[in-house]
Amino acid sequence: MTKPNVLLLAVFFTSSTYANDFEVINTFDSEIYTEAQPVKSFLDEFDKPLKPGDSAFTFNVFELGVKYKGIAVGAQSRYNYALEYDPDTALFTYLEKNDLPFEERNYRYYLKGKQSTSHGIFFSYDFNLFDETLTVVPKVIYYQSAHFQDAIVDGTVFSDEIKGALQTQYFFSKDILFKSFTPEQNPEGEGYSVDLAVKWQVNDALTLSIKGLDLINETQYSGVGFVNGITTDVPFTEQGDSIKTSPSIRLRTSAFGREIDYSFEHDARYYFDVQYRLNERVSFDLNTRRFYKDTFIQGNISYHFNDSWRVFSGYETNSKAIEVGVASDYFGFSVKTDRLDLDDAHYANINWFIRLVL
Repeated sequence: MTKPNVLLLAVFFTSSTYANDFEVINTFDSEIYTEAQPVKSFLDEFDKPLKPGDSAFTFNVFELGVKYKGIAVGAQSRYNYALEYDPDTALFTYLEKNDLPFEERNYRYYLKGKQSTSHGIFFSYDFNLFDETLTVVPKVIYYQSAHFQDAIVDGTVFSDEIKGALQTQYFFSKDILFKSFTPEQNPEGEGYSVDLAVKWQVNDALTLSIKGLDLINETQYSGVGFVNGITTDVPFTEQGDSIKTSPSIRLRTSAFGREIDYSFEHDARYYFDVQYRLNERVSFDLNTRRFYKDTFIQGNISYHFNDSWRVFSGYETNSKAIEVGVASDYFGFSVKTDRLDLDDAHYANINWFIRLVL
């Protein structure tokens, strides 16, 4: 997500030049990445040729706010979803959804998913230090949320039979796994998140930037549904002169009004960016970002028409995506994907910012 690296960092940092002005700022960033299947197939039929992979995510944020003398306040809406899984789990899902033959063996079944939708307000402040060569921007978001999922399912499933040894820890506002224990009323949640961005202007040509999102992230929900427990394969049961094996199930659920309070957390995400201005027309940008266990590295080249306007393009590892965009002090827009045909794309990102100085 380069232009949350570059475009959104521009929102934080270029504005310090106009610290005495009143600004209106709007940012939007939406990205989705899936490894085992193209995005559309991953969300729907899971029917494209299976590729190696063990993760998928989408991060979406919309902000509208105002800024004056380094102080920014505004509204934020956000939808985050992150999924980790074992490649065997993707294979099991692929075979099941496409009615393909299973091997007679135990399939490792591991899913870890976190998803939440939130709406709230944010506050940030630009600390300009050492003659404004170093800028530190802490940001605090307070939000409310009524929808989330937090699940870990770990174990094995034998072939295509409905039996296995699974351990489940599952908390939710809507039961999308078992489809039986959704609370009658949406849970109520309140939470906060802390981000931090740091920019160091080493010299006229070199700039280093670091950003951490959700360094602290916690939401307290009340009225939460849950399913916790295990299913096990009993070794054998004697029935007369024969032996029969069958699974047993020990689950605790929120059925019959047993909803609980629950504390939900998102994991932090980290960005590092190096920008080098070669001359008046050309600059280079190398950035890396870390989401959970996935690391993405991207290189960009920009052509500057003047001190304000530039166009840029770059390539990112891992997602194998190409990005193109345009940016100025007041507006930026970029698109990044690994396929022009979105039906076959494993990654897609759209980003913009608008900054009005009044």
